[in-house]
Amino acid sequence: MTEFLRNHQLNIMMGLSSICAIIVVFAVITTTLPKKRKMILIYCETAAGLLMFFDRFAYIYRGDVSVTGYWMVRISNFMVFFLTVCAAHAFNLYMVDVCKNDMRLPSVPKRMYLAELMVVIGWTLIVVSQFTGFYYTFDEMNRYQRGQGFLVCYVMPMLIMIVQLSVTIQYYRKMSRYTRISLLLFTLVGMTASVIQIFTYGVSLTNMSIVGMAIVLYIFAIIDMNQIVARATQLEMDSLRQERKGMQKLFEQTISVIAGAIDAKDKYTRGHSVRVAKYSREIARLSGKDEKTCDEVYYTALLHDVGKIGIPDTIITKDSGLTDEEYELIRSHPALGGELLSAISEYPYLSIGARFHHERYDGKGYPEGLRGDQIPEIARIVAVADTYDAMTSKRSYRDPLPQKTVREEIVKGSGTQFDPKYAAVMVDMIDRDKDYQMQDRGDEEERKEITDLTRLEEMDFGEYRSLISDGIRLSSDILRICLAVEPANGADEKKSIPAIILFHSYDGCVHQNDREIKTFHYMEYGEIWLDGHTICTEARNMNADIQTDETEASQKGNGQMEETASQEERKGAVCYEIEAVKSWDHVRIRIKSPGQKADVIAALSDAGHAYIALTGENCRVTGITVDQTEESVDESYIPRIAEEISFTNRLEGDIPNVQIIHTRSAYTKGVPVADDMRLIFHTMSLPSANLIWNCAYVLLYLSEDGEIGGESYKELACIRLDGEDITAQDTADNELEVRKSAGFVGWDEWKEFNKKGFDCEVAFYRRKNRITMETENAGIVIRNVSTIKDRSKQVYASLTGDQCVVTNVRVLL
Repeated sequence: MTEFLRNHQLNIMMGLSSICAIIVVFAVITTTLPKKRKMILIYCETAAGLLMFFDRFAYIYRGDVSVTGYWMVRISNFMVFFLTVCAAHAFNLYMVDVCKNDMRLPSVPKRMYLAELMVVIGWTLIVVSQFTGFYYTFDEMNRYQRGQGFLVCYVMPMLIMIVQLSVTIQYYRKMSRYTRISLLLFTLVGMTASVIQIFTYGVSLTNMSIVGMAIVLYIFAIIDMNQIVARATQLEMDSLRQERKGMQKLFEQTISVIAGAIDAKDKYTRGHSVRVAKYSREIARLSGKDEKTCDEVYYTALLHDVGKIGIPDTIITKDSGLTDEEYELIRSHPALGGELLSAISEYPYLSIGARFHHERYDGKGYPEGLRGDQIPEIARIVAVADTYDAMTSKRSYRDPLPQKTVREEIVKGSGTQFDPKYAAVMVDMIDRDKDYQMQDRGDEEERKEITDLTRLEEMDFGEYRSLISDGIRLSSDILRICLAVEPANGADEKKSIPAIILFHSYDGCVHQNDREIKTFHYMEYGEIWLDGHTICTEARNMNADIQTDETEASQKGNGQMEETASQEERKGAVCYEIEAVKSWDHVRIRIKSPGQKADVIAALSDAGHAYIALTGENCRVTGITVDQTEESVDESYIPRIAEEISFTNRLEGDIPNVQIIHTRSAYTKGVPVADDMRLIFHTMSLPSANLIWNCAYVLLYLSEDGEIGGESYKELACIRLDGEDITAQDTADNELEVRKSAGFVGWDEWKEFNKKGFDCEVAFYRRKNRITMETENAGIVIRNVSTIKDRSKQVYASLTGDQCVVTNVRVLL
């Protein structure tokens, strides 16, 4: 190793000297270091660089007896000894600065001043040596020779470094990681090299180690300072972030208060702005907008109705119809809102949403009649959310509309009232909202009025139908209800009993005014009183078989009635057990009470959904229990009292006709798909159908046995004739294209077209693993391309739907 250094030390010295020079340049231009520390490091690196520079020349001119050699040897050696002490001095200044500024010591250790004294003594001895030869002399060949006091020149720097090492060890834990490492390396490596240098001649180990550690000192100083700057920057950023968060919170609270003040003008619109804001943000998110844009949409929607501040409360809360003047005043709120918010120049999107959220995609909106993409995107999003909440919220003139009705209105408004893109997103949100969680549930007082029979224990009935429970949907699984009844004080016992209302409606509730009956397509089949008395209204037929048991009647104080009455702490209460079940188009309700059994069968006007609700007159019902069992019945369980409702008794084609009562409740037989195959069939919506999607669907699937739900069944595509993809499984890539031709005149007309019935043709084309399906009906042109993974698999086609019939199915190859 020593031999290697001897052979290459001149090159090493040149390299170290150059590095020090470069570091000096970097140190001069750096801005991260404090001024004093920067000057110390420049001093240290300059001394180290010059030390290597002169040490190199001392070796180069060693033995050169020329005049130049004579002076270069003497000057170089003097500078080497002098700069060695300078390097130690620079390091001492660096440590003093660390003690003052990094460790925040109340006073600098006195040892450091002793080291300063040693520096002065070292410089003095070097000067004295030039006249006495105490450190070194030169022979006749102009070569450096150690003097009798050469050990002193090593002892002095070592004493300085020992002092510095003692300070480093004492305050080790108060220093930063990189500072303590650099200080330890400078002292320990320097001391070790000095010891070795005593026994090694011809190699400048001490000088090279000092210079090397000076370079390391600068590197670690920069790293340490960068960390300090990074921490300071992070603290500043955290502070700014907290400040921004506080300002954002204040902004949100402010606009929330404004929105709340707007909504508070009418008790029926409380929470409207917040709900519209939430829906709008979700529409934006599902449309692929970034978080910043979603937030802007949210804040815009919060203030979309701010213009209503300028509308008198008497007009906003008016229950009756508006005059032309009042209606024009209501229509002015978007322009007024836009004007008010235009003063907030930092957030221009706020005024845009307020001003244009009543524009329509077809140009028939207000205040400016903008069309299509002329309407700002943020306003097009808010418009859909605003309409959705308006339909699903309670108003003074109606209850919230059912989800299926709202969905249909959004679909019908796509491309006319709404941007089709955002209408489609809203429809998807509705489809995923299986439990109807998005709708307005009203305030606490309104929630207390909700009468969910499955969660109630008692009900008090006054005048007839003054209180009606929510409906419970009937199915082929037996529903059991138990309750105890007692008359109201002073009421006639024979006239004070509950009744069951058998009905159908979109929202599963009983409605009694013309507007709600029309909105919710309410149909009442009849009433069944718990004493067996019945009233048939829209049912095709209703029979009641009542049996009386006098023995049981005489014992009505015993058994179950007594147990229930005891539980309810009531005397004189009569207990009833009710069983209700539906099969196809018939409903059976059995009522058992002490001394009597009633068996009521109702033939419905269609095979759609049926609900029962509880009402009564001048009585109190307690101990209510509802049990929806899993005891399923078949068609034979209910004796038929009217002919079966069927629309399949038409001409039959290649495969049997089917009638589909509920969504995909029945399917035609599967047909293997071949290239250029045609399915021709007649389809018609059932009389109970009122929605767009009450139509036929085309199903593509894979199955080992060709049966739907059979072995290895996989659904590839399920396309409704209204143009929607309702595929249940993600087993194929579907590319659906839907357009409206000139033959499409509107969704209301399209529904009537389906109710009248029409012949439909669906064409299939197969190219390896791609299956194309094409069809057109009433102006709706549909083309779907399904790409499957396994081209060798046999694909089958079937027809299904919702509240429709499919007949005369023919397969043309």
